[in-house]
Amino acid sequence: MLQLTGCFMVIGGCIGFAGSLCRDISLRLALLKQIQGIYESLKYYIAYQKAAVPDALLELSRKEPEPFGEAFEAVYTGIYEGKENLPLLWKEQMDKVLTRTPLKRQEKKLLYDFPFCLGFMEENAQAKALEALLHETALQIEQLEQEKRNKNKMIMSLGVSVGILISILLL
Repeated sequence: MLQLTGCFMVIGGCIGFAGSLCRDISLRLALLKQIQGIYESLKYYIAYQKAAVPDALLELSRKEPEPFGEAFEAVYTGIYEGKENLPLLWKEQMDKVLTRTPLKRQEKKLLYDFPFCLGFMEENAQAKALEALLHETALQIEQLEQEKRNKNKMIMSLGVSVGILISILLL
């Protein structure tokens, strides 16, 4: 009886581990969609409302859920207090935020590239530069959705199979 309980616990642990791997992919996908929404909002504030970038970040800090809301507010206050320039503040705040996320380096680069697309003074040029980031984000989302479809079934199948195999070996 004790061996059977141990077998079920091993199988359950393997299934749980496989589920956590699948959850990481889903979390990465949700964060990429959130980044896409942030860039769409920034494009709207800059191009149509003619807002300065710090003011657009302040508006986003009020609307955006974690993990980005506090970082946007910190960038806004840092710029208006005259502490540092936008690229340095942005990198510092994104480093704080992105260390707690499962995003890969290429996905994090989408956020790190934002200040460098704002080298233009005119809002339409800034909006077009944001459009390039939006396009790159959309490509990353599409790639990750395809990866999710392909890997989730395989990961869960392997989790169950490995759990059963380990249980058999332990018996």
